[in-house]
Amino acid sequence: MKLSRLIIFILPPLLLASCATLDESECLTADWRTIGLEDGAQGRPLSYISNHRKACAEHGVTPDLAAYQGGHEVGVRQYCTPQNGFQQGRAGRAYGGVCPDQLAPGFRAAYDTGLKLHNLDAYIGILRREGDDLRKDREDATEQHQAIETVLLNGGMSARDRKRMLERYSQLQQEITELDIDIRETEQEAAMMQGEYNVLDAAHGY
Repeated sequence: MKLSRLIIFILPPLLLASCATLDESECLTADWRTIGLEDGAQGRPLSYISNHRKACAEHGVTPDLAAYQGGHEVGVRQYCTPQNGFQQGRAGRAYGGVCPDQLAPGFRAAYDTGLKLHNLDAYIGILRREGDDLRKDREDATEQHQAIETVLLNGGMSARDRKRMLERYSQLQQEITELDIDIRETEQEAAMMQGEYNVLDAAHGY
């Protein structure tokens, strides 16, 4: 497995940086329980209220922490189901560890399964694109190889030019051989990953 592929394959999803969450009108009319519920249902941690606090401070509004927390607890329970865990992982979304202890194991197991499918799918795509690039390189090398062969067969060149052409001809022949090996290995790896994907996708039960 090439290092560049490996790095892409194993990197976990990243939490996105937050920006301003509420405008002036939303701050002035905020239902903090509903906002907490919505944030919890989207898997945002309780600490996310700090983003609302910053956004609303400009407008002289302070969030109702108790109301927000009450709504957040309800929203988190909606978020922390195994089915949603699988969907979050399958979509490659980050998990911020918001699930309570009694719900976390089921959510996390499903999330990890979904995330593995997401990563396998992404990696298979990388391998297929790499295979396409390798086949294009082989096609280009073959065209050059054939063009040089035609020139060599026609003759009419100096000994020096012929020597140079023969060296390039040999280099291209080696490149084609190496490309054939790379293509075969890439196709085999893609097929292996696809097989692993198919087995997991058929067995997960979510």
